[in-house]
Amino acid sequence: MRKKFWLITVLVFVLGVCLGAGGYFLWSTTLNPEVNSPAEKDNAAKVGTVQNGDAVQNALPDLSIEGNGIVDGIADGTNDSTNNSTDESTSALTEAEQEAVIAQYKQGLGILFDAWKAKDMTAFRIAIANAYTGELMEKHIQKAEGFISRGIGLDVGNIIFDDVQIESADKLSATVNAVYRYTARDYDLDEQYPLGEEQEHQVHVRANLIKIGQSWLITGETAI
Repeated sequence: MRKKFWLITVLVFVLGVCLGAGGYFLWSTTLNPEVNSPAEKDNAAKVGTVQNGDAVQNALPDLSIEGNGIVDGIADGTNDSTNNSTDESTSALTEAEQEAVIAQYKQGLGILFDAWKAKDMTAFRIAIANAYTGELMEKHIQKAEGFISRGIGLDVGNIIFDDVQIESADKLSATVNAVYRYTARDYDLDEQYPLGEEQEHQVHVRANLIKIGQSWLITGETAI
């Protein structure tokens, strides 16, 4: 009699565990699928996050540049000459040439983020080829492929350039040190509409540029 009682007790316990596990599995996969699958539209806004020492995978545009057409009302700290400085002792360029390097660097960043609203990867590649070259351009393309192919882009705004300086430069190459802030959120490429909450970012980078023809193209960026 006692053996029967313990046998029945064990069977009831095992049955209860099985029913509980089965119920949780049904709830997590059917009734609440978000437990196991993150929202697809929350990924793109995180691609601009920078880790110290790593090559920057996303840089920011100067959205105040006429014609970029991303977001209106962007503050640009570099309009103040105290924030947009160069060290003439380390540069073989004239003041006007140094200003042109900084302007094209910022414009290049604008081209990059404008490209994140491209309808397909062909358009993205064509766009950033006007601002980037080499391995960094390929990294941007690889990063974008994972999102644009799924209809996810980026909407960037509230950008403030706190400081932009030329560290060194000659007639064919330059190194720029830039500090800026911005917000970003996902962008539905099909509906052409921003999604989700804005994420705030602060960036400090050192960028390398080379001159090809009349254009300064970005070849590398490293977080400081």
